[in-house]
This record gives sequence, C-alpha cells and structure tokens, in this order.
Amino acid sequence: MSRFHLGGAALLAAALSAAPAGAQSLLSSAGLGYLLDPIDARSRGMGYVALGLPEPSLSLVNVADAAGLPAAGLTITLQTDVLQGKPAGGSDGLDFNTTRFPAIEAAFPAGPRAVVTVGYGAVLDQNWSAVREDSVMISGKNRFAQDRFLSRGAVSRFRAGLAYHVRPRLDVGVGVDVYTGAVNDSVSRVFPNEIGVLFPSATGTQYEWQGLGFTAGARYRAPAFTVSAAVTAAGDLTAAPKDSVGTERSYALPLTVDGGASAQISQATRLAASVRWSGWSAAGENFVTADQARDVMQAGGGIEYSGLRFLNRPLPVRLGARWAQLPFRYGTGEFADERALTAGLGVVIGGGQATLNLSGERGMRGGDAAGIDESFWRVAFSLSLLGR
Repeated sequence: MSRFHLGGAALLAAALSAAPAGAQSLLSSAGLGYLLDPIDARSRGMGYVALGLPEPSLSLVNVADAAGLPAAGLTITLQTDVLQGKPAGGSDGLDFNTTRFPAIEAAFPAGPRAVVTVGYGAVLDQNWSAVREDSVMISGKNRFAQDRFLSRGAVSRFRAGLAYHVRPRLDVGVGVDVYTGAVNDSVSRVFPNEIGVLFPSATGTQYEWQGLGFTAGARYRAPAFTVSAAVTAAGDLTAAPKDSVGTERSYALPLTVDGGASAQISQATRLAASVRWSGWSAAGENFVTADQARDVMQAGGGIEYSGLRFLNRPLPVRLGARWAQLPFRYGTGEFADERALTAGLGVVIGGGQATLNLSGERGMRGGDAAGIDESFWRVAFSLSLLGR
C-alpha cells in the first residue's frame, strides 16, 4: 500500500475514534510527517534562534556561520521528548517518548578564509501506529476485527557546505543538500476472538526517499549586533517503492527563508530573535486534497546571560520562547500550531576546546479545533569539540 493511501487510512482511523497504539507524535501521521529542527541545544535554549549569533559555529540553518572557525570542529546533538497527547475529544490519552540525533556536523578549515562543512540533519519524522476496531460479516456471522496501521521511517538531509570570510564583518556560504530516508508502511487485520479460526492478513511496502536541494546564507557582524539570513530551495522529494505494490510519488520540497539577529545589550547579556517562512503548500498538490498542506511561519527569541561562572568556568544561562505553525493538517481539523518555553545553559571545558550545552522545553501543540491535543517536555544535549 502506498504511503499516499496509507496516510489517508491512518487519518480515517483517527477520525473513527481509533485507539492510536503508539507514535513519536500523533502528527507524524499527518501529511509527510512531523517537521523536525536540526539545531543544537544552545539555539533551542534561546527560543530556537538558529542564526544571527556572532560566534563562528556549526549550523545546518546558515552555512555561513562556520566562517572563522580556527580549527576542525565537530558538534553532536541528542534530543529526548516525553509527550502526552490524544485526538481532541478523545477520552484516552497517550504517553510516549522518543530519542533521536537531530543534528551532527563537522567542519574543516581550508585556508585562512574558507571552511568546509559536512553534516546530517533530521527533517521529517514518519513513525506512528494506530488501531481501528471494526466488525465484518464472514460466513453469516459478525466477526470482531482490528485493523492495525504501522509506519516506521524518517526523512533526513545530508549537507556539504563552504563558508567564506569575505570581509572583516561579512561571511557568506553555499551548500548542497541530499535528502534521503526510508519508510515501511503496513496494514494488517487480525481477529482477536477467532484465533485458530480466522487468520490475520497484512499488506505493506517499503519506500526510499530521495531529493536534492541547495542553500545559501550570509552573516554580518557589527561591534554591537549581528544579522544573518539564509535561503534553502529544493526540487521534489520522491518516494520510490522497492516492490511492485506501491506507486512512486513526488512531493515538492519548500522554499525556506530564515532571518535572525542578536544584540549585545551589556557586557554579559545578549538578546536574539529569528523568524522563518517555509512554502510547504506546494507539497499538497499530491495529497488527497491540496488543503492538507500550508505555508508556515516560525518565530522565536531569547536572552543569554554569560556573567555566571562554575569552577572558574563561564556558565551561560539562556531563556526563550517560540511559536511555530505546523505544515500538515491532522484529519479534518484546523492546522495545528506549536508553542514552547525554553531554557538552557552551557559549560566550556578545556580552555574552549569543548563545550557542553543543555536545553529544556515545555510545549503544547494543537487544540480542539485542530483535532489533536499534545503537550511535551523536550531535553537536548549538544557536545561541540574544537581540534586546537
């Protein structure tokens, strides 16, 4: 069964008060999945401000941020979510958790002005499952049945980039993105009360995701403030079946525009904010109805205070908030938004050769109008190493 049809079946299951058996989020079954942010814990703690900060850093949002790194570097981020959710109006809630690596990136200076970067970032989560209870007439008898819908997979992005220090205050960067991933979709029908009489049936297939994109960015650093912008464009994201059961389908990847800025308002205090627009409505042309996808905005901001010390080491503390529109409709409800408060701190180790950042979030998504109601706690750790 193709993901195109299976996604519709899952939404039907939810609409019929099915009991979702488990998922990364109920929204993972909507459209192409739940949209992920490939950013580090420092950015998360400041309200998801992923660009517009003055220090050279590794970023899968703005490739220009790597300009100025003095040595080879590596950043790894680990994210854990604990979610509570239910379809709006449902009586039974769900508790589930996830752990993933949303961003891994490395950098290699290539001369006094250029830095080469390679990285991996999570894009779409497509892990979900649902159960629908039904009854069918077989041999003149009404038989109780369960339809089980299962999807396991994700879409990720591999990026190769080049950041270049053009002028004392201006950095630019370009990159190539390769989208890849796989998803296994299946539907099975079992008869719990007819074991040994009626045997279960199942159908499914595996898809491989492929796509290609490009990105460009710039950063301007003044003594008291920094501004950045980045643009990411791509062609189609194609799902190719590995057998003859499914049908190949393509979905337009969005044009995404990011902007961010930060200002040093005191020696130890920095304010930062960012905004994003993504044109996901183009992907809806290959859904059952085009109104299953929309263009979305995301905005966030925060503060970083670096006046504290621990064991004679800097201990920056961060607070922030963010709001994001989600691109895919869940069932027949309204589109869902996501809101969260964020916090974080960092520790510099080994004279700057290593930095450990920690962030925490408390968020909500959806509501009665959206047909889904979820709350979550999210914790992220990032370890950055610099080979001085």
